[in-house]
Amino acid sequence: MALDQVRTTQMQLGQAESSRHVTAFSPPGIVVEAEKYPIMMAGVLASTEPSEYLSIFDHPESWMGLDREAIMSMRRQLFRFTVPINARAMEPSHFVEVLQTIALSVSPIAIEVEAASLPPRGLYQLGGQLPASSPVNISSLEMISDPEISRVAKRITELDIPASEAAWKLLDYDYSLDQVARLMSVGLLGRLDSRRFVPTRGAYKAVIDAYISRSLMELTDKSVTSTFRIGRAEIHGETFTVLVQPGDPKVDYFRIERSQQGFERDVSLEGVKNITLDSKTSVFADHARFSAYEDLVKQRESAHVTIFHYARNSGNNVLGPWLIRAGVNAALESDQMILDTKENAITVLESLLTPGISVWTKEESLLDSFGGVFKTVENSRPLVRS
Repeated sequence: MALDQVRTTQMQLGQAESSRHVTAFSPPGIVVEAEKYPIMMAGVLASTEPSEYLSIFDHPESWMGLDREAIMSMRRQLFRFTVPINARAMEPSHFVEVLQTIALSVSPIAIEVEAASLPPRGLYQLGGQLPASSPVNISSLEMISDPEISRVAKRITELDIPASEAAWKLLDYDYSLDQVARLMSVGLLGRLDSRRFVPTRGAYKAVIDAYISRSLMELTDKSVTSTFRIGRAEIHGETFTVLVQPGDPKVDYFRIERSQQGFERDVSLEGVKNITLDSKTSVFADHARFSAYEDLVKQRESAHVTIFHYARNSGNNVLGPWLIRAGVNAALESDQMILDTKENAITVLESLLTPGISVWTKEESLLDSFGGVFKTVENSRPLVRS
């Protein structure tokens, strides 16, 4: 059957549509969406077509080098097989157990679901997350292959420790942000008596905030970088320019998007209270900060990082904040230019920024007048807790 065909069944007038069992294959992938608290719609991302590349469908770290259409095609194949979950009571217990097991798996897993019908495949934006295909309400969910569960992840998720500590341990063992957010969203992180299902978008935010708070603690006694570095990368037509300079650990995110009306400018300055809340910039800034702090921790140095993100194609918004993480990572891993003075760094930056520096700064000093130039979005990272 072709990918976009849908089987239909002739029915007599008034006859209820019968359910059927469907076999599907998950990378693995989970997405939890808010409904009406305490009810959450928890879904397994799965394709009805087996693929030898299935394991990368929900693993963005493997996407570098793939074109935009290939990524969107993978995501379009992933139906969201969803069931309602009472987040407070963690019921129905069978669905909770299966969803948690799938979230723990580190390899593809086959499932069998019962659904009335399969809708046509589409591609839906899931604010603050990767897009996925059509939702499908299911009445049963079973695993029909054995999951491969990491002993490290199982041991950490069984610990009665704060979610922030568990997230740091998993990231330290090279679990990706996506994997850790998945575990948190199905109630596998945190104190045992307070675990709940949470929307996946909120799980990303919580994991990022916890990681940054812990990173600031890790960087407290690290030496301050003595040089100015500039890295640049382009991914799917979007440009990322990163300036690293001496200073306390801090990450500022500037964004310009080209639109039919001209340039739309936004900025999120770390530690500055919000003036105008822009949800997209706020989410993108969080993910940009995650990549920047990840690099600072790896380099074991304190620095002030400024990220300039030029978004030429609004169509990339469907890819969610993954693109920002990937772009910042690519810029930080590029052959960076190393300069010895602020003046030299600004001169080089002026020659590299697209569009020109006047569009970013409105002719004001780049390093002395960040505040008040653009709409500002608060970084709502919580205070560090011992």
